[in-house]
Amino acid sequence: MQLTAVHTEWGRLDVTLEDLGCGRSWMEIHRVRGVELTCPECGGQVRARLSKLGTRHFYHRTKPPTCSLANESLEHHLLKLELVTCARAAGFQAELEVAAPTGEWRADVMVFGPDGTRLMALEAQLSPITVEDIAARTGLYERDGVRVCWFGFRPRPWVGAVPTLLVQAPEERGQEWAVTAGLARLSTRPMSWSPTAATLSDAVSWMLTGRIVPHKPLSSARRVTEEGRWWSEWAEGWTRSWNDAWRLWWTTPAYAVSEAEGAREEKAEAQRRAIEEREKARKKEAKDRAYAAFWHRTGLDRQLWKHFRALAELFFDRSLVFGAPDSRYGDSRPVYERSGPDGEEWTLVGVACPNPRRLGAWAEELALLVPSDYELETLAVRAWAPFQVYVLNPYTGRTYQERVLPAPVSP
Repeated sequence: MQLTAVHTEWGRLDVTLEDLGCGRSWMEIHRVRGVELTCPECGGQVRARLSKLGTRHFYHRTKPPTCSLANESLEHHLLKLELVTCARAAGFQAELEVAAPTGEWRADVMVFGPDGTRLMALEAQLSPITVEDIAARTGLYERDGVRVCWFGFRPRPWVGAVPTLLVQAPEERGQEWAVTAGLARLSTRPMSWSPTAATLSDAVSWMLTGRIVPHKPLSSARRVTEEGRWWSEWAEGWTRSWNDAWRLWWTTPAYAVSEAEGAREEKAEAQRRAIEEREKARKKEAKDRAYAAFWHRTGLDRQLWKHFRALAELFFDRSLVFGAPDSRYGDSRPVYERSGPDGEEWTLVGVACPNPRRLGAWAEELALLVPSDYELETLAVRAWAPFQVYVLNPYTGRTYQERVLPAPVSP
């Protein structure tokens, strides 16, 4: 069932228009002898006739095997007819089966702007086509400055790779065509996309007037899911299985702007986390180096250190906390006494295993904890004031304290 033809004198005819689009009437071509009409695609001879339901259309006198217009399915014909009707109802001039001047594309429905320029192609795509082919055809429209939307009845591999709406024909006369997939709205807290319903008439009007636009997800919310379902469950009709994904969908410009803002916030947050992670890694690396230097300088290992700590807590009969090696205290490990009702108060009471070459004023005020007599003797040589030193030997378990006095100055 074909809706357009070419008259040798009048030019292009469209039976969905009362004047056939050329100022003529149906009666001038229907059952009129001598009228020469041809197919706009294959050039074959066609004639005008009425279907059993009274639908005006053209048919080929000899059906060609390769002409897409001659071999168009009833579903394709009805959808195409509905699309042109919706475009005209929205107040736009729309024509069926409009070809590019170069012949590189032929739009099922071409919608024109107020100035007569080609505005948008509405394509009924019901036959199988690869993602690559439909992307190439979309690219041809974009090259020529024509927007496009592809319409289908069920999920296909190409659905969502290009601007798409899936639709459903009414079950009863008087009902409207409905959009089943391809329209989505955005929730921002948390950011997520969910499907939204509309009539085909409204959707076509919205896209022609710019109230909805094709949108590729920018944020981490890259799926369209039914509200109240788990993230892995898809809205019926959008995909065939959980791991399929539409790459773009139709939404309002405001939602597109909101998601762009959300994406910028996500990017800024990701950058902030990356900086924090780098700083955390830097601190960890510095801490690891400090511990490695500490073990190397003191000759202790983790097991001996465990004994050293146990001896300290037993000797002082207090709850102690040992910090990481700290350059402020001669690369020693600060020793804190934990107190308070919940142990939340920490008081610095000493330093463990200080580097004798890096002693500071703190050595006069804090207890110095060392693991052997050798460290005690080394501190005694470098004392410039009285030091309180506690020897906690993890090898023998021997513990004692000694007040180290500075060596007398020779006269």
